[in-house]
Amino acid sequence: MATATTLTAWDNALKTYYRGAAVDELVYDSHPLLDLLPKDEKFRGKSAPIPVYYTRPQGRSATFATAQTNASASQIGEFLLTRKSNYGVATISGEAVAASEGDRYSFLNAMTTEIDGVMRSVGDSISRNLFRDGSGAIGRVNNSSFGTTALDLVTDMDSLNFEVGMVLQLASAKSGGSVRSGTLTVSAVNRGATSSQITLSGNISAGVSAVAQNDYIYQAGDYDSALTGLEGWLPATAPGATAFFGQDRTADVSRLAGQRYDGSSGSVIEAIIEGAALAAREGGKPDYMFTSFADFVNIEKSMNSQVQREVKQSDSVSGYRSLEFYAPHGVVKIVPDKDCPGGLAYMLEMKTWSLMSIGSVVQLTELDGNRVLRQSGDDGVEVRCHSYSQLGCTAPGRNAVVTLP
Repeated sequence: MATATTLTAWDNALKTYYRGAAVDELVYDSHPLLDLLPKDEKFRGKSAPIPVYYTRPQGRSATFATAQTNASASQIGEFLLTRKSNYGVATISGEAVAASEGDRYSFLNAMTTEIDGVMRSVGDSISRNLFRDGSGAIGRVNNSSFGTTALDLVTDMDSLNFEVGMVLQLASAKSGGSVRSGTLTVSAVNRGATSSQITLSGNISAGVSAVAQNDYIYQAGDYDSALTGLEGWLPATAPGATAFFGQDRTADVSRLAGQRYDGSSGSVIEAIIEGAALAAREGGKPDYMFTSFADFVNIEKSMNSQVQREVKQSDSVSGYRSLEFYAPHGVVKIVPDKDCPGGLAYMLEMKTWSLMSIGSVVQLTELDGNRVLRQSGDDGVEVRCHSYSQLGCTAPGRNAVVTLP
């Protein structure tokens, strides 16, 4: 007796297609920092302590009695990391699944297209957050009037963070507060525009009545819920006493919150060289520097024949182009990443970093053994993916953030 195609059969096919390497290719594609970061996929339990040794014993003197009197203990800080969740859900109608099967009837297969897409969306979110502070903010409102569907952003290139169909929330405080009532939905994005980069499905004031200029923008549900990236670990302005993963960093700002160099008043070459020297002075040996594409081009133009150029593919999922320059402790590869904010360069000693997660950074959810779920109230299926992750650093002081001109 013939057996009909079942959900279980679909699930078996997906298990073959979405093996680990295939998922990596989806998630890491075009995200160099996400791709290159060392991974720790065993971040289970309640939290992960990261000790940071920042002061040696100081019982030292040319006089023994003085050294003995002034004996002091090492100072060891601790960052107590907790995970952040990130979810993606794709739904496909039964008719779409059936109609798109086979090359003869469709240019795209509905199942694989939607699953690929939602996994890329989660990967995009993680890559973006790796450069930010954990607040989840993806832009800022520049409008002075709000009876319009045109959303103007304070920073033009933040338009890269928006997608058609994205649901947005606003807040007056970047973190530590709450979002305003109401939502906005993106209907169009103009990433090359210098104003009104985002078009919404309705007037701003109709969606969020309390909106104000300079409000922060979030994808719905992300407020204060993103993993903490480089902006949090290596702030461009020295942090205060507010605990960072449970640690007061004012005890030794450089070793607990990284090095920072303001090169905004000089040339871009001076900025990166001085930043590299500062990191080296503190014992750092940065091997990668990440910038925006615009800053990468400015650096390349400025350095011209002084740099080495390389296309890196051997240890990377996606392959990428880099420049190289000589720093006090060795060669630094300059890599452009579309998620890096303009005007900042992050010099990283990569071995001090780890993207920690439970299992793969992004993975299909199959708690009951099934990767495809039948929708209970509709003719279709639902596929879920998730990430339980956090970025950690064992030696912030060996890394630097440089403010570029």
